[in-house]
Amino acid sequence: MRKDGANVALVSLKEMVEHAWKNGYAVGYFESWNLESTLAVIDAAEKTCSPVIIGFNGGFLANRERQVAENIFHYGAMGKAIACRARVPVALLLNECEDFATVVQGIVAGFNGVMYSGEELSFEDQEALVKHIVDIAHPCGVYVEGEVGHLPTAERGRGVLHLGELSDPERAARFVRETGVDALSISVGNIHLLENEKAHLNHDLIDALCKAAQVPLVLHGGTGIDKDDIRGAIERGVSKINVGTALKRVFLDSLTDALNEPDTGYGNVHELLGKGGARDILSRARARLAEEVIRFMELFQSAGKGNQM
Repeated sequence: MRKDGANVALVSLKEMVEHAWKNGYAVGYFESWNLESTLAVIDAAEKTCSPVIIGFNGGFLANRERQVAENIFHYGAMGKAIACRARVPVALLLNECEDFATVVQGIVAGFNGVMYSGEELSFEDQEALVKHIVDIAHPCGVYVEGEVGHLPTAERGRGVLHLGELSDPERAARFVRETGVDALSISVGNIHLLENEKAHLNHDLIDALCKAAQVPLVLHGGTGIDKDDIRGAIERGVSKINVGTALKRVFLDSLTDALNEPDTGYGNVHELLGKGGARDILSRARARLAEEVIRFMELFQSAGKGNQM
């Protein structure tokens, strides 16, 4: 929060991540999917006076299997409006976008950070495309996050683990040098979508990547990383951590609990949706989600840093 208590406009994501890098904490990217989830992240950030990154998954928004096609400009406008009324520093990220055209649309729509995820491309092709994105984004003041290596992916309930690829320090150094990215997502033992158990990170590899890349490092898969490993990763130069799966799980669990209450199906529908009182199922889920985000902010040591930028 600014010292005069005034609202803070959308702030540079590059500056936010670099502030975390230089001051020994990690800023959280807490992935949203609708209005309530976005507001819950802001609730948590304002309560803890934490800088925060809000945003949406570009791959999900552009998913061809969606029942109704989404308009990325709606999400950009909503995110900017929420960010610019917040009392803490807020940046807006279009995360893990697998489509170049959608990345460009995100820049035009007002996201001040983008991440292209091209796991199907060769290293050389991904490097060339990310460099092209940087050339488009940087003149607009938009942060670009790249990735070297790929995270494994776990699927709850199916016992499936899709194998990834650890980040290579030499490739990381080349990728940063050739593309000009602002931060680098790394694969060091972290796992996408991991629930009910914890992954352990390769701290020696983090050290090597930090030395090689010379830019802030990013961990995706924050839901499934051991707390002690998160602290160790921050000490070694990780400055941004992404969390998504845990947030949707908490939100869904809250809705399930509310819908399973004996009289939910026969109550006043306006009390259950829209009035925002004690029985409103979306308001209850928003509050529970904010509590979960606060736990991560305290773990990332970003709480209290919102008035230092």
